This record gives sequence, structure tokens and C-alpha cells, in this order.
Amino acid sequence: MNFLRIENNEKDKSILTILKVLLPITYVFKLWFEAELIYNSVGASLGVLFGRILSYAVNGGLGFLFAFVAVSWSYSIFMKSKFSPVDENCNCKINKQTYTAICYFVICITNLIGGVLNFVPYAFPISTVFSMLLMPRLITLFAICGIIAILNTMCKKDELKELITSMAIPSIILLLLLR
Repeated sequence: MNFLRIENNEKDKSILTILKVLLPITYVFKLWFEAELIYNSVGASLGVLFGRILSYAVNGGLGFLFAFVAVSWSYSIFMKSKFSPVDENCNCKINKQTYTAICYFVICITNLIGGVLNFVPYAFPISTVFSMLLMPRLITLFAICGIIAILNTMCKKDELKELITSMAIPSIILLLLLR
């Protein structure tokens, strides 16, 4: 996961730019089932093409906005925590670009998994409540565990307790704001 460690050069920032572009696309894929439900109830009166485009764009835009706010806010709390991993100069070991890249990478992967799982209601008669409320929260829990696991690879072996302690409140923020 060293490609997610972003320093201050242009090559590494292109990875972050690619992840920023992929994030809304994966949100549209993840929220496909919800967007279809919105289209069938509201968007159908707007026309076939315009209603679908509008419902998908609104879902992708809101998902990206919530992810952007969640990642930025969680990093500001993570950085200010007295338990966050620091180097010998008392600076946080994980900079904002690296934290953002890790979060976006894990969120993109979980969005793809969630999007694939959203096709299950089409094949099996399961509850819409499960596919719209419970399944995204379970996937978000796995995403938070993945973020902590990748952050742990950038710290020393004995800093796991401090990392988990410093990620407590940011994890709650990510759980609440990620859809």
C-alpha cells in the first residue's frame, strides 16, 4: 500500500486526483438500487433519460459530498488527538493527502462491493430495508476496519493501541456520514 503514501510531488498527487474522480462514480454504482427506487417514485415524471440522470447525479453528488466532509472532518480530529502516531518532531506521521487517499481508496472498494451486493434484491426476494439501511452500515464498518488496518501499516508495530484510540471519534464520524 505504499502507492497510497503521498508526499509533496506531482506524481503522487495524480493518484489522489484519480481517486477523487473514481469516488463519485463508485457511489453511483453503489446507490444504483436506491437511485432506481427514487427514479420510479419521482424521476419517472421527469422523463426517462432526464429523470434517471438526475436521480443518479443527485445520489452520486450527495455521496461524494458526505464522503468529502467525513474524511476532512475525521482527519482534523485524528490529527489533533494526543494519541495519534507522531514522529520524533511531534508531527503526525500521516499527512492529510495520505489519509485522504487511504480513505478514498477503501471507500471506492467498499462502494464496488456494495454495488454488487445491491443487485441481490433483483435476484432474491429480500427486504428493501436490509438493502437500503442495514447493508450500507455493515459495509461502512468493514471500510472503517480497512482504513485502520492500512493506517496501521504506516505506523510502528507497538502503536496499534494509540492508532485505535485516536481513530475512535473519526470512526464514529465516518460511520455517521458515509452512506
